[in-house]
Amino acid sequence: MMKKLHLLLGLSLLLLGFSASTVLADASEFRLVVSSNTGAVSGRFAVDLEIKASSNRTLNSLTVDVPYGPELASVATPGENWFSGSANYETSVTSISLPGTYYRVLVTGNNIGKTSAGVPAGFTVTTNWQRVVTLVWSIATLSNSYNVDLATYTDCAAYFDNLANNPLADLTEWDSGTINFATVKLAARAFLQGPYNTTSHSMKTDLYTAALLPPTSVYTYDPRTVAAVPASVDWVMLQLRSSVTGPPIYSKSLFLRSDGQVVDEDGTENFDIATLEGEKSYYVVLSHRNHLTTMSSAPIPLSGGAYTSYDFTTAQNKAYGTNPMKAMTDGAYAFKAGDGNGDGGVDALDLNAIWRPSNGTTWSYAKYADFNLDGGIDAIDANAYWRPNNGSATQVP
Repeated sequence: MMKKLHLLLGLSLLLLGFSASTVLADASEFRLVVSSNTGAVSGRFAVDLEIKASSNRTLNSLTVDVPYGPELASVATPGENWFSGSANYETSVTSISLPGTYYRVLVTGNNIGKTSAGVPAGFTVTTNWQRVVTLVWSIATLSNSYNVDLATYTDCAAYFDNLANNPLADLTEWDSGTINFATVKLAARAFLQGPYNTTSHSMKTDLYTAALLPPTSVYTYDPRTVAAVPASVDWVMLQLRSSVTGPPIYSKSLFLRSDGQVVDEDGTENFDIATLEGEKSYYVVLSHRNHLTTMSSAPIPLSGGAYTSYDFTTAQNKAYGTNPMKAMTDGAYAFKAGDGNGDGGVDALDLNAIWRPSNGTTWSYAKYADFNLDGGIDAIDANAYWRPNNGSATQVP
């Protein structure tokens, strides 16, 4: 019997879960984990639908409805990378538009264990998470997290063969219920080498003072516009990853204050990040348009309780990789300047293609050769910032 579930869908479908009640002996769980996010209109956004159970059992069939909002568009082949042994099942992912938009995942094992006990063997759901299928969308509208922020209803059910996998016995439907979503809390701090002043132990805000900071972010993952730019050094991009090389599961354009604190346009220092993939550990990634992108050296536990603070400025080993930051003379650490083309390396291209054509010309925000962010492009940018860092590269995979 299908069970009607009340499901909160949020934050780019980053984590959807259907979980068994703890009082039930036979229980299965489903969740979605982001596996691809190109951060571009018409680009790919994908999640893995995963399953686990309270004990090992052969899957006979399942159905799961996964709602999505207008930020994502269905594609011709919405399901790929089916589970091992899926050839013995009937599998499908269908896009449905009433009453909302959602993908319906169906797996039917009409012949599983029916020739004789355990033939065909079927897919064994275990107590560990395993992928059922990868669900794919096209990005219709850029959003920092593809937040649908929608309360809806969906159906999910899973049926398993009996314990002995006896072809003459009835199937067992295991009960399912909702997983509670989490809002994790984060506060981040970092210095940029270019505007950093070792005497004041803070960064200069020349661009803000001269009203040169634009109200629209240049970062493609979240090109948002604010009504008013706060007192700050520049725009930065904050992202979270579930793994070292995984795609960003959360992206937001924010501002970097002179003391290194990452803030929102209203000056908020602490961020509530709804849903994501639950309360767990994430890599924190921070990017700037002409400094090297830097990532936390290890995944940081984030919870829905107290805010977790992460400070890149205090030690070299706070960032991932080998010597990923610049050691400043006052003992602080800062992101390295000089990556004018934003390709992750400080090299001849940044000097010849970015700095030289702009040197001495009228300043504009679109000219990324202003490595010290003072509102001018001159020899200081090349000699004090590009040259010492020439050959450096981001350590973020």
